[in-house]
Amino acid sequence: MFSKLVQRDFLSVEPHLRRMPDGELLLVCTCGGTAEPAPENRTYFWHSADEGRTWSARQELCPGVQRAAYCTEVFVLGERVVAYIALHSGKFTDWTCEMYESCDSGHHWKSIGRCLVDGEYTFMRSGIALAEGGILMPYQHYPISAEEDARLRAEGKYCWNADIDHVESGVMFSRDGYRFEKRGAVKTYFRDQPVRWQWPEPTIVQLSDGTIAMLLRYNGTGALYRSDSADGGRSWSQPVRTDIPNPDNKPQLLRLDGTRIALLNTPNGVCGFEHRNPLEVWVSCDDLRTWKKICVTCFDGCYSYPSAALSSDGNSLHIAVDFNRHDVYFLSCGL
Repeated sequence: MFSKLVQRDFLSVEPHLRRMPDGELLLVCTCGGTAEPAPENRTYFWHSADEGRTWSARQELCPGVQRAAYCTEVFVLGERVVAYIALHSGKFTDWTCEMYESCDSGHHWKSIGRCLVDGEYTFMRSGIALAEGGILMPYQHYPISAEEDARLRAEGKYCWNADIDHVESGVMFSRDGYRFEKRGAVKTYFRDQPVRWQWPEPTIVQLSDGTIAMLLRYNGTGALYRSDSADGGRSWSQPVRTDIPNPDNKPQLLRLDGTRIALLNTPNGVCGFEHRNPLEVWVSCDDLRTWKKICVTCFDGCYSYPSAALSSDGNSLHIAVDFNRHDVYFLSCGL
């Protein structure tokens, strides 16, 4: 296994690793300040032309923006790349989802406006290209009204102080990555749950029969939950607990090729930030029924929000992960 420290700051959270149209690797991450969320949070990017061995100096993706900027997804659309940025007050209030586009493999970016569906209080998550054409983008949305947002801001409170009882996890369909059609969703209710606020961070993959499988983080339960859609995301089954341990950490599903699907996860059933280890890659060749498990890291530390891309030869998986919330590491492990 190969490892490389890319970034060290007082705060580094949720890296996104993507293969660019020109063949280079792009890493996008939120840094700045000492906590997340905070008014000082900004989104930065790095490039590697040698499969992660060396990285460029960091650059700010949306300089000049006066609000906190948190990247939740980077999606490659042919020769174009779109980054979905949550702009907010520093407390996840006054929160909108903005799109930034690059037409030169992530070297230069420009704002192309707000997402047209549920742009407020919405995190866009890792999208997939459907076998039948089009893009399916998972999201999590908090139904916070403009009046409730104004109250939170006036009182100096965070979004999780909002008077709401659920979060919505669903998918949006698009053919161009700009205009979205909202499809179905499931709701996670806060009442009578071990943790009041939830960050479900849905991740999806299309199975061999066309089914869309969604895995959800469910804080306080020690496991991932799963919901399926047989109609392209228009309707979803009731989420059920899986036997995949998770300590309240974002997972990622990734299709490797025509038969293999990878899951990046920290399979620890004890909840809490300090239990986000070990980092593992699970590979399934039978539509998530069974897994080959690859341990990427097995020493102490908190591995949060892993993101992955295939190596150029397809034999290894490249991973970006934030370590202890202040380091960003690039790791590469054989498949």
